Amino acid sequence: MSDSLLTKESPKYKGWKVTREEYLSLPDDGFVYDMIDGVLVLSPSGFFDHGSLASRFGYFLQSFLERIPVGQMTTETDMFLPDGGDVLRPDISFILKENLSIVKGHIHGVPDLVCEVLSDFTRDRDLGVKAYRYLLNGVREYWIVDPKAKVIFLWINRDKREWEKRSATVLESELVKGFSVKREEMFS
Repeated sequence: MSDSLLTKESPKYKGWKVTREEYLSLPDDGFVYDMIDGVLVLSPSGFFDHGSLASRFGYFLQSFLERIPVGQMTTETDMFLPDGGDVLRPDISFILKENLSIVKGHIHGVPDLVCEVLSDFTRDRDLGVKAYRYLLNGVREYWIVDPKAKVIFLWINRDKREWEKRSATVLESELVKGFSVKREEMFS
C-alpha cells in the first residue's frame, strides 16, 4: 500500500470563522472540529490509547446504565451550547432522562456529564477553554482521563463559577448515584 493512500488531504475548514448554521451546512472533509469563539479548531483523531480509554470509560458508564437506566450516553456528538455560541464535541456525553429533550439529532444544550480523554494536541483546550465553556453553560460533572499521568479527575460544577476538583483511586459520581470509576480498572 502506498503512503499516498494512508494520508488524508489537509483540513479544509481549520481556522474558518463560521456561524452555527454555516457549521451545520459544511460538507464533510473527513476531519473533526470544535467551534470555539466561532472559529473551527481541528480536533485530530486520537491515538490508540485515547480511543481505548474513551471506550473503556464509555463501557463502564453504559454497563451501569443497562442496570440502572437513568439516562443516555453518546460518544463524539456535537453539542450546541445554549449561550448561542460554540459547538463542542466531547469524547463522551451523558444526559439524564428528564433532560433528553435537548437531543435533536445533535445535543442542543449541555449534557449533564461529559468526559474528555486528554491528548498532547487537545490537553490545553480540554483543561482550558472547553472546561470553562462547560462550566459556564452548566455541565454538572466533567470527568477527565489523563493517559500520561494515569489519573482520572472529576470536576463538579457547583455554581457555574468554579469547578470543585477531585482525584482519587476511586471516583464516585454525585450526579449518577452508584456510578464510580476505579483508577486501577481504567488503566489496567
